[in-house]
Amino acid sequence: MSKALGLVLIVICVGALAYLAYKTLAVHYYAYKKLQKLGGNWAGYMRYISGISGRMADSCFLFLTNDKNLVIDDKQHQTAITYAELVNVGVIEASLLAQINDREIAELMGMKSHPALHAMRSWLSRHPEAKRHFVMMLYLDREVDGIAQKGELVFFSDVERKGHIRELLRQPEIAVKALFIPRGTTVEELYPSQDRVPKKKKIYSYDKGEEQIAADKIEEDSLTEPFPPLT
Repeated sequence: MSKALGLVLIVICVGALAYLAYKTLAVHYYAYKKLQKLGGNWAGYMRYISGISGRMADSCFLFLTNDKNLVIDDKQHQTAITYAELVNVGVIEASLLAQINDREIAELMGMKSHPALHAMRSWLSRHPEAKRHFVMMLYLDREVDGIAQKGELVFFSDVERKGHIRELLRQPEIAVKALFIPRGTTVEELYPSQDRVPKKKKIYSYDKGEEQIAADKIEEDSLTEPFPPLT
């Protein structure tokens, strides 16, 4: 009986590993073929959190095309964000994002309005494992079906570890619109008092008065899995 049980467990484990391998290969293959079709130079696979107008699946692909547009694709729906519609890109660790309020997030992204971000906070509370990973925020100023969507803030999580956010930030057209807050930054470092200047961490921003993101300034993320077909 014990041998039969052991055999069943082995079969289950092998089946689970085979499924994970198949899923990973399917993600890589789809991203590679779609990137070729779009004529882009970057692709990532992330978990959609909230914010974009229209229906979107939990996990989706993001592509940066040669026309500087961002394409969001969940295999069922495809949404294109033009370079003009993309105001800013923010990258921050989810655990730090959960510690600051909606007004501070809006100001961090250069927004004039202060949107309610209940959906994002609810998602983070339901997925505590995501707090170890980066969240990417897209600040959009665009029209959907002729209706202006002023101050639209879209959230994606790199909990899938295939987002390759740092590679996106290295793209010159994105770097000039990007705000990157390094892993491990504290609230005190993010909002230093007058008598306390952050020393350990450097926040790279799109603001002219602050240092621009450079490729050699962005360290590799050990929590991100390699994406060979797209490099």
